[in-house]
Amino acid sequence: MEISSMPEIFGNKLRLSVISALVTGEKSFSELKKYTDATPGNLGAQLLKLEEWGYISCKKEFVGKKPQSSYRLTETGISNFKEYVEMLEKVLKSMED
Repeated sequence: MEISSMPEIFGNKLRLSVISALVTGEKSFSELKKYTDATPGNLGAQLLKLEEWGYISCKKEFVGKKPQSSYRLTETGISNFKEYVEMLEKVLKSMED
């Protein structure tokens, strides 16, 4: 992956924060809200984009009588994030040389 071909997904701070949070495992909407400090509307919109692009999956269930959504990275999300990190590492390495 070259910087010029970096996917649009990684150009947004909130989406990148969500992906970074999910690297360590599944998170609920409220956990992601707390982690990213985003408004519910903005977070919801970005989660929808990530899901549409195949980077995350959403599981909806009831906990007691309250609905709860939880999110996790898909294989595509993990793979593309690894490529992104590797590209950043190459850029940093080239700065050292």
